[in-house]
Amino acid sequence: MPILPIDAVRDELRRACRDHNRVIVTAPTGSGKSTRIPGFLADDVVAAGQIVCLQPRRLPARMLSTRVARERGVVLGEEVGYRMRFDHRVGSRTRIVYETDGILLQDLCRDGRLEGVAALVFDEFHERHLFGDVLLGAALALQ
Repeated sequence: MPILPIDAVRDELRRACRDHNRVIVTAPTGSGKSTRIPGFLADDVVAAGQIVCLQPRRLPARMLSTRVARERGVVLGEEVGYRMRFDHRVGSRTRIVYETDGILLQDLCRDGRLEGVAALVFDEFHERHLFGDVLLGAALALQ
């Protein structure tokens, strides 16, 4: 697995996540935020439950999950997977899920508590849109 700039702050990120309910990470494109932070959470911070990494579009959700599964040396759909309308690759042991905002919004409507979700990563949040804003408000209310 290649070394990325975000790897240098793994310990600092771990401490911040354990000390605070919310952490905002900003870094340049290509630094590893989308690919590494969900894994850091799964490996270092969250003992049980899924880490859901929200993506505003379908293609990045699929591509990121494929890349992360490959980098972690696992089969897509086992430890790492994705969910989007009409397509998913997840299983009972999936810990890291890249999914579109619409899927999480449906889950929230079905189960207002998001049972089984241990952490939400709002990726590409600068691309503001209604679903993302609604989900952010819901996440804050759930905390």
